[in-house]
Formats: sequence, C-alpha cells, structure tokens
Amino acid sequence: QQAHWWALGRLASRTPLYGSQHNVVSREQAEQWLPKLLEQNWQKEPMIAFAAVMICRKTGDRLFDISDDYRQQVLAKLKQSKVPDSWLELVAEVKELSANESKRVFGDALPSGLTLVHQ
Repeated sequence: QQAHWWALGRLASRTPLYGSQHNVVSREQAEQWLPKLLEQNWQKEPMIAFAAVMICRKTGDRLFDISDDYRQQVLAKLKQSKVPDSWLELVAEVKELSANESKRVFGDALPSGLTLVHQ
C-alpha cells in the first residue's frame, strides 16, 4: 500500500526528478487529490505524508505552487503527525532535497560513490 502513495507523490510532485517543469501535473489537478490525502492517518502511514510533501513542495513559481490555503492545511497536518522538520521545510520554503529525502523519492539508493548533483 505504501507504494501507491509513493507513486502518487512522484506523479503529482511540483518538482520533477527528470525532464521539464512543464511536464508536471497541473496545480489544479494536484489540489483535487489533496483532500483525500488530508483525510488519511499520516502517523500510521508516513508515506502518505511524504506524498503530500512532494505535492506541496514549494518551487517559488506561482504557476506550479499549490494555493496557500492547501499549503497551510498540509503544514498543520505535518506538524500534528510529527514528521521530520526537513519535510516541513520542503513545503514552507524553496529547498533542495537532502540525501535521505532523495533516496525516498527515487525509491532506492544510488550505487556506492554516486551522488546527485543539481545543476
């Protein structure tokens, strides 16, 4: 069950791992999925919280960023669910993924010695 939440987070992410920003799911579509995520128990299913983080991750581009109303709802639920502070930061401000977050997003670890460099 965790896999489908992970997939939703990847699909609706505001920042694509590959390709152009213009290939992301529209903000309006992503916002249609958020109410269902907000209904779930994020403490019991932390991958749902991570999917919400990916959907609400702040880009600094108003064309892609979700509305402030949804951002505040997600931040409140993340705080209530006691997720890592780094997850809150990804929703509240424009921030790069940490090494652990990158592993979670990619779904597996990179080979030893290989690191991702943002250009």
